[in-house]
Amino acid sequence: MKKKRFLILVLMAALTITLAFSSVTAEEFSVLGRPLQLFGYATQGISYGFKDAYDTEKGLNSALMNLFVEGDYAITDNLKFYGSGMLTVDWIYQLKHNDNSWNDKLFSKSKGKLNVDDKYWQSLKEARLTWAPGNFMFRAGKQIVSWGELLAFRIMDQINPLDSRRGFLDIEFETTIIPIWLLRADYYPKINLSWLQDLGFEFVYNPNADFIPNQDLMAGNADGGIWAPNVPIPGGHLATAFANIREPKRWKEGNEFGLRVKANMFGALATLNAFYGRDNSPVALAVPPYMSPVPPDIFASDGAILLHPFQEGKYPLFRFVGATIAKELTPLRASFLGDVAPTVYLEALYAFDRTFAFANPLAPVLQRFGKSDDLRTGVEVAWKVKIPALNARTYFNITGEFFYQRIMDYPSFETIAGLKKNNYQTFLSVNTSYFHNKLTPSFTWIHDINTNSNYFIPKLVYDLDYHWHFTLGGQLFKGAKEGQGLQLFDNKNQIFFKVAYKWG
Repeated sequence: MKKKRFLILVLMAALTITLAFSSVTAEEFSVLGRPLQLFGYATQGISYGFKDAYDTEKGLNSALMNLFVEGDYAITDNLKFYGSGMLTVDWIYQLKHNDNSWNDKLFSKSKGKLNVDDKYWQSLKEARLTWAPGNFMFRAGKQIVSWGELLAFRIMDQINPLDSRRGFLDIEFETTIIPIWLLRADYYPKINLSWLQDLGFEFVYNPNADFIPNQDLMAGNADGGIWAPNVPIPGGHLATAFANIREPKRWKEGNEFGLRVKANMFGALATLNAFYGRDNSPVALAVPPYMSPVPPDIFASDGAILLHPFQEGKYPLFRFVGATIAKELTPLRASFLGDVAPTVYLEALYAFDRTFAFANPLAPVLQRFGKSDDLRTGVEVAWKVKIPALNARTYFNITGEFFYQRIMDYPSFETIAGLKKNNYQTFLSVNTSYFHNKLTPSFTWIHDINTNSNYFIPKLVYDLDYHWHFTLGGQLFKGAKEGQGLQLFDNKNQIFFKVAYKWG
């Protein structure tokens, strides 16, 4: 039976790629005498889990396909249109629709949320028009505005929401960052002083034409699928979560404003940022059980009670100021390490009166909305070094990050779920390449200091040529404190394999 499923999966992947690209013979066209360029890729991945537990599936548990297409058209020399779209399908719901284990654990009920991304804003990624007259740049449409400098921890990048429903590994730009409808205007005055160059002013306005929040990991197998966190509940499991989350009304509420000043000052790239808008993730309070709807399922396949929590919440105001700095540390350039200086990135954000859910530790059901200032800082060092004993031809790319968050007015008695007064995390990534950049091994480690939990990603990428790419890797979680940090995903250790075809 397992071999049969694997063969079906391989045939599906081959058919998808063949249909997508068999008719694609041109990459650049001429429309009304102007150039139209098309690019794209298709990926088919599978993952295999090792643990047989209620919150995960041992064996094949994901078969995710992405078909991405993008194109840009130069209407005039300074007026251009860019558009992109994606089809995302997880074939696992077709492969396991008659699997008793899959159905008994309620994974089949998450099909409507995770099988096919069929909402318009999921299929339509970007659709933006850019006009660049003189020292100005105006951009309107569904787009991405990137403010952050750090590779791993998202501090300043708060304008666009994230899609993290399918776990942590899918870190490709096109699949995790959600474009939204924005208006952007940039102005670059002609200033060229010895200590100041490349001065620019960027203004962003979100009219809330369509409210699209973060697509977070969902609790309970019936909502979150195999990536639902394993929340410890004595004698029970989380099932479908009922939530009444008030969204800001389109056009009337939820308008957002962002301003960034950027420049090259004294040899360092620096920005000052300010934002007034809404939090992309809701803040919710638990509703007492006697006020909750009648649950559809009472017992799980292992006999444990299924709990159906009910929450009410909102998307509160989110206002912050921040700054970023990036500078090459030339004094640390060393010939015996390859004669490349490291680059340091600093990022800091201060949010005013953020809304949190405060809980009474003696009675967790008793919750209330509370406010506190929120400070987030991060530092990253990126360095290309030569280690001849391990690789005589190319560099090792080493990136290390440290993240610190402080809740300035943390309550003296109450708690905030998942957060302490001071929160610390680290990130380390190392990669190099062999065989003329065709083989790229990498290793990534994320460590949550507060909960002493870890996330490891060993990965090997083989680039056969410009078009074909193959990835083999694993995801490993290890937590020390039950129910805290990354320990919630201890059962989800897996290996994965992905085939990608790129054209254009």
